[in-house]
Amino acid sequence: MTTSPTTPPRPAGPPALPVDPHLAVETDGTLAGLLCAYAETYKRSALPASVGLIGEPASGALFGDVLRVETEAAIAGRVERGLERLVPGLVGRIHRAVLGERPGIEVAALRLADAVRAEGAAAADDWTFEPAREVAQWSGRVGREAHRMEAFVRFERYVADDAETWVATARPEYHVLPILHGHFSTRYPTLAWRIVDARRGLALVHTPAPERAEGEPATRIVPAVTLGLGDEAPDEAAYQRMWRAYFQAVTIPERRNLALHLRHVPKRYWPYLTEKQPPGGVRLDAGVG
Repeated sequence: MTTSPTTPPRPAGPPALPVDPHLAVETDGTLAGLLCAYAETYKRSALPASVGLIGEPASGALFGDVLRVETEAAIAGRVERGLERLVPGLVGRIHRAVLGERPGIEVAALRLADAVRAEGAAAADDWTFEPAREVAQWSGRVGREAHRMEAFVRFERYVADDAETWVATARPEYHVLPILHGHFSTRYPTLAWRIVDARRGLALVHTPAPERAEGEPATRIVPAVTLGLGDEAPDEAAYQRMWRAYFQAVTIPERRNLALHLRHVPKRYWPYLTEKQPPGGVRLDAGVG
């Protein structure tokens, strides 16, 4: 007699929480705020039907309670440690997914976190479970966009009062600034740099250690309109001309494959790539992509 392989049963635990169609949650929009929302709704024995920003109209809940959740680092840290103990890397997956800004993704993230608590680590990779599949897919999309940003930003040098600032601009499809700080802080730890998200009007700002006040974080996200950049460095245009000349020199026209190129370098990045600018210095249409 032969038997077919079966999936190992998940460990039994407290049942997953239901979604209350009348409950909406408001947070500050951060990952820590979302983790605090899970802790708070767990106490209520029900997950919310919608998660929104504090002060914005709730959507997704039919009617009823709007629960405002205050972000507390200690509570967020406790939830993060618990989830990471069950599934290493899960919190990073959830963080990337919610940065995709898809409506309803926060609820999917809360349902996934609760399923892992209730059913064990296997729930995180069970693609028959819609929240697990949705979080994984959006985490992958945002991760790929962050990887493009690491490769396709071009810094320009500005000078004000003898102080240098290096500025890069892009229009990423997703809100990837919060997950770029590690890469660029490690690569350029001694420079004052800014990465501007032109689509969202935000900037990731890095301050070198000697210029930081005690307790000030190395990077922070601020409205782009608050940046004071000074003037473009006198030799910046010459360096850009040399960069374009280098790309022109190494280009082999016979090997051009536009379809492949577009797959690797989407057009939304072109207006801010030095090598894509025409010789006259007039930028391409910044609204591309």
